Amino acid sequence: MLQKNIYKNFDDCYKDVVNYICKNGTWITENVRTKYIDGTPATYKSVIGLQLEFEPTYKDGMPVALLPTTRKATPKSSIRELFWIWILRSNKVEDLRKLGCKYWNEFELEDGSIGRSYAYQMNKPMCGYPSQTDYVIGELKNNPNSRRTLTELWHVEDTPYMSLTPCVHLTQWSVIDGKLILSVRQRSADIALGTTANWFQYQVLHHLIAKECGLEVGNMIWTIDNAHIYDRHIDDLQKQVNRPTLEPPTIYIPKFKSIYDLKPDMIEVRNYKSHEPIKYEVAI
Repeated sequence: MLQKNIYKNFDDCYKDVVNYICKNGTWITENVRTKYIDGTPATYKSVIGLQLEFEPTYKDGMPVALLPTTRKATPKSSIRELFWIWILRSNKVEDLRKLGCKYWNEFELEDGSIGRSYAYQMNKPMCGYPSQTDYVIGELKNNPNSRRTLTELWHVEDTPYMSLTPCVHLTQWSVIDGKLILSVRQRSADIALGTTANWFQYQVLHHLIAKECGLEVGNMIWTIDNAHIYDRHIDDLQKQVNRPTLEPPTIYIPKFKSIYDLKPDMIEVRNYKSHEPIKYEVAI
């Protein structure tokens, strides 16, 4: 198992994860579902059951962002996707494009949606609340000691009707000594492409929910069931994680009463410096 550390930045954690998979992962080369755009099967190296923990840190009163400095990421698009799923709760791809994000273009169905995936599940009423988002906020405000404050996107009956089943599918929110602990469960993680968005998105969400509920931000615990690196990504990833790291950026979050008052571009990543981008080929 990867040695348990509590991480304070993206780059240190990412390097440990990449090196661990490259050294200890198992090659999956037969009957793989994913393919590159040229039709070649996307074989990969995989490990099962990674658990990571992130401790919030601050600079000039702002959270230090969980973003890579060893290559350039796209934090604006990541924030827009987060809003699309958790706040707008839309499964229409055009709504995401209007926000300036093209992440889901390749998975758009004939009706313009992604089917019964992600926001479709978030928008389901739960325990008297109009959505899973509202359930989390309401329970944290009114019943902070509950052990039932969860969201779940994996709905067995709906999975045949999803253009892509959720990768990050479960969150659990716990209040311990006034701190909001966020636990995230991810069934599958494309380490080159997925984690650069996912860790940052849920860090932002963690801070937004904590602010609305008047809670201090605690640690974020991230469990990955299948963490993998595709064959065409390995060489570039190893080069990336061996680049010198830079000072990480910070996240500016304005004052607000309700997360529904916010727009994606009101949240800013400040002083983001990074090495040049690396183009990783997408496997679908």
